[in-house]
Amino acid sequence: MPAGDAPLVTVLVTFYNLGPLVAETLDNALAQTYPAKEVIAVDDGSTDDTRERCRAFGDRIIYIQRPNAGSSAARNTGLRRARGALIAHLDGDDLWEPDKLAVQVDAARRFPQAGLIVADGVEFSAEGTRADTLIGPSGASLVAAPSELVPAEAFHARMVAENFIATPSQIMVPASVYREVGLWNPAYRVSPDVDMYLRISVRYPAVLLRDKLVRWRYSSGGVSGHSYYRGFNWVAERPAILRAHLAEVPPEQRPALRATLHRSLRNTARAAYFFV
Repeated sequence: MPAGDAPLVTVLVTFYNLGPLVAETLDNALAQTYPAKEVIAVDDGSTDDTRERCRAFGDRIIYIQRPNAGSSAARNTGLRRARGALIAHLDGDDLWEPDKLAVQVDAARRFPQAGLIVADGVEFSAEGTRADTLIGPSGASLVAAPSELVPAEAFHARMVAENFIATPSQIMVPASVYREVGLWNPAYRVSPDVDMYLRISVRYPAVLLRDKLVRWRYSSGGVSGHSYYRGFNWVAERPAILRAHLAEVPPEQRPALRATLHRSLRNTARAAYFFV
């Protein structure tokens, strides 16, 4: 997008049985200093009072209810309805700092070539802050680099090694990128974000912001599960994701990706051994 344009943002919130958190999350999205063009709340077949709590917001949001099919299907439902030039994802139990959208929109203006704009943040629970960054070890040096813009090759290599983005609540994606790379793959129930980031990073550079703009809520009942099991839950789908990704990378990059795939298979077997 031209640097002077004011991009229109769609906030896409997904809920599944998060009734007690609906008001806090939607109020948070609506209170951003950079107002969104639309806030779309997708209810992935909740059986609690999520529907009633969302409908209480009236025409301030777009509410969509669908049969339960997982987070990827819910995000795809919202993406098909979205009209914004930039899509900001927010999981229904997470929160943003008030200027999260403003900072990411500014980055989108400064780096219109970026396919992904990532903010840092903290992990929290009812007891307080659990982690003071949401950027994993393989992304730490990229965040510390002088430029916020990370070339596609470097971003992709680190993403192949490790998904260093803790939650989709950190990301903003130009709608044009989704039109090129496609929607989220509902076949992956635990790690669809890994698949999406690989598909984006093989084509586009990314922006990594040092600003801690996201509050990722820890819940042992979430998709990733209790922190004790997270490593196994995440690694279990990784071989299938990497194998599918082989067809998308240039031929010269496939040997390195295959080596990573083999390591991932060994790690999965090791994790399964200790898990049981």
